[in-house]
Amino acid sequence: MKSTSIDKTASFASSILIDIGAVIFRPKQPFEYKSGILSPIYTDNRLIVSYPVKWNKIINFLAEKINKIEKPDVIAGVATAGVPHAALLANKLKMPLVYARPTPKGHGLDKLVEGVLKRGQRVCVIDDLVSTGLSSLSVVDSIRKLGGKVTDQLTIFSYDLPETQKNYKDHKVKLHPLTNLAQTVEVARKKGFLKPEQVDIVLDWARDPHNWAKRQGFR
Repeated sequence: MKSTSIDKTASFASSILIDIGAVIFRPKQPFEYKSGILSPIYTDNRLIVSYPVKWNKIINFLAEKINKIEKPDVIAGVATAGVPHAALLANKLKMPLVYARPTPKGHGLDKLVEGVLKRGQRVCVIDDLVSTGLSSLSVVDSIRKLGGKVTDQLTIFSYDLPETQKNYKDHKVKLHPLTNLAQTVEVARKKGFLKPEQVDIVLDWARDPHNWAKRQGFR
């Protein structure tokens, strides 16, 4: 397989995720997602918060990313997994923080967005992981309904699936991941976690996750 060119930030971010076990590859024993999809990769970025030194590096990478887009007025974390990263990032940048849920909590004030958000404020949404992007984009919708302006989202990792790209284009939001599947696969190959033929299997999943299991003979 032809090597994928990756930048230094993506390489460091991917290395961190692999080293702490946040990204696991199992091409021969795929994971079953809640949706029923079988996948050769599983990502759990909730582990990052248990490694403070590495977590701080991730936050610094996010800060570098946010400095390359139009400066927001507010940082918004996607509940629940995106909130710790958004909180640390907002504190580092000395910016206000809100956090938002994909659905109302169902009691009390039944808010979708917690914190102070004023109409017309620019908001940068932060999540830890993007698959199809629908949960993050539902938060974008909630913020927009309250008058916030969202044009950009940061995430630590994105699978960069075809439907993901379409979903963000439809919502007119630019997604800025620290790293993605293709870049992480390349780092895993260089580290010896994946053989070349396994790389092809993983990337084949990303092209069409819904039919991958059938193509690979698992169903």
